[in-house]
Amino acid sequence: MEQLQIATNDRDVKIARSADLTAEQVAIIKNTVAKGTTDLELAYFLNVSRSYGLSPFKKEVWCYKDARGNVIVFAGRDGHLAAAQKDRRWNGISSSEVRENDNFTMDIPAGKVNHTYGMNDRGKIVGAYAICKPRGCEIATIEWVTMEAYDKGHNTWKSDPAAMIKKVAETHALKKAYGLSGLASEYDFEVVNETAYPANIEGLPDITKVSYVEGLIKSSTYDHEWQARKIREIPAMNHAELDELIGNLQVNQLDAIHERGNYSQTDLKLQ
Repeated sequence: MEQLQIATNDRDVKIARSADLTAEQVAIIKNTVAKGTTDLELAYFLNVSRSYGLSPFKKEVWCYKDARGNVIVFAGRDGHLAAAQKDRRWNGISSSEVRENDNFTMDIPAGKVNHTYGMNDRGKIVGAYAICKPRGCEIATIEWVTMEAYDKGHNTWKSDPAAMIKKVAETHALKKAYGLSGLASEYDFEVVNETAYPANIEGLPDITKVSYVEGLIKSSTYDHEWQARKIREIPAMNHAELDELIGNLQVNQLDAIHERGNYSQTDLKLQ
């Protein structure tokens, strides 16, 4: 059987040496879980993966760029769990979804959770918690997440919502308890056209609103330099700031028929 040949270059060879991989493996990663990265960004991603002992080939870790072009290294619950289990302090993790008819109290400063329920209808899911206590720590780490903030309403979130909301809570608890600061949670972001945007959690602007503002900016009368600068600033804006920008841009759009701008006093406000 003819062996598959994977095209590589000299840069792949150099990156492979720094990451303890083959040039062929680097080429595969570059074209799958690390698309669009520069050589330096790819080397960074591979070394972050290596530092946590995570495998891109097992989809334990991957990366995307945010709207500002910064590389974000992502992992799901399984990736965070794999990294935490390599820590000598590993001591297990417990989690559960919480439903509206459950008996549930939580004391986060004391590291205590009381959660009981019977065989009757437990009602709809309101959230989930995860609790873990690394060896040597006096107080357990508890993370609570609400269903309202994370439920995407489709795919596995629709077929098995309890499993998904527990994964979110477990990821947050593992990240905090074991100091996995170099890994971002996939559940806290939305990826559109290979770009990662913060998900709509705790009132942050979501991808729908961000995309709408980007469209207004690109069709505005302002020059390309101003447009590029504003698009870079969007991820740091809150709802109020975005709403103000939307209002200004809505009266400053190119005329699609005559290809001329509808200029107004907002020109002065946005400078």
